Amino acid sequence: MGKTVMKHLAWAALAAMSCGSALASEDYDLRYAPGIGGADMSAPFEAGWVFQAPVYVYSGGVKNSTAQVTDLTKPPFNVWTPGATATTVVDSRTQLDVNALLPRLSFMSQKTLFGATIGGTIMLPLIEKRAGAVVKGVTTTINAPDLPPAIVQGLQQVFDTVGPVQANELAGANSNNAYGFGDLEISPILRWANDNSQLLLIATLVTPTGGYEADRAANPSAGNFYTFRPAIQYSYIGDGWDLGSRLAYSWNTKNQDTGYRTGQYLNIDAVLMKSLSDAFRIGAAGYALVQTTADTVDRLPPDQATAARQAPTLGQKGHVFGIGPEIAYIKGAGEYLLDGRVMKEFAAEDRPSGWTAVVTLSRPF
Repeated sequence: MGKTVMKHLAWAALAAMSCGSALASEDYDLRYAPGIGGADMSAPFEAGWVFQAPVYVYSGGVKNSTAQVTDLTKPPFNVWTPGATATTVVDSRTQLDVNALLPRLSFMSQKTLFGATIGGTIMLPLIEKRAGAVVKGVTTTINAPDLPPAIVQGLQQVFDTVGPVQANELAGANSNNAYGFGDLEISPILRWANDNSQLLLIATLVTPTGGYEADRAANPSAGNFYTFRPAIQYSYIGDGWDLGSRLAYSWNTKNQDTGYRTGQYLNIDAVLMKSLSDAFRIGAAGYALVQTTADTVDRLPPDQATAARQAPTLGQKGHVFGIGPEIAYIKGAGEYLLDGRVMKEFAAEDRPSGWTAVVTLSRPF
């Protein structure tokens, strides 16, 4: 897309939304949707209003292996050998699916501060989330060398019978669907611009307005806590090539319902587009997620199901990357932009891995 057409556009992709896949965060939730920034990041955000309606889809899974140690000297076993234990290892897979509509209204004024024009944006997502946990295997090892072999064999049979039943019960308790409004985002914006580029400074506050129940694995809201997310977005409009990029960093308060604090994380979105004509562009979009501090909790979980959900993420940090093709169409001299992309994740650690698809309609008025 050439400069002439691009300069007529009065919008740009801004801060992301509260519905994405997660790093090692509580219930694998995250208040930033990786890959949400696409071709619209490279468009000028000039004075006026813009409405955006991204449709966001994510599907990914994560394998977990958790261990639980049972003290056999205590009830109901009461064996007489000091230090006798049983270690049960549960291998499972959690599948996470997110479908979301992310209506966003943004405004850029002609007033200036520090040489930048002043604006703002607000977004309230409508989200469907599905979490499904499946047990892949349960093994128990008895550590009681001074017990007679017959007693050890009997204990082994008990754990081999009861362990899979309990594991599947916990998996069922941590599998559910949820639908509703997510967490409200409010962001003031400062914009510096010249003929070929623009720089946006975005300070986002995410509030816990969505539906949330602490005993569910999937909720429209990420939890009863606040997130502060400053971001820097840079756009360059060249002769036939356009670049858009965003760097955002999230701080989270403690979830008041669970005592869990999701660690801080860094998000990077980038897109490079090549103009085929004034109407069509093609290119590539990608993202990176890096958690910089580990998850913590300040209280014991209220039940075994919650403990099972927290075990794989507590004390962990993770990262993941995604990349894929993008295509964009612009109507006339900027009447609207329609862009879409599909990105495959790779190099995931301590988080789900899958794919992301986004289709966004952007309309200035």
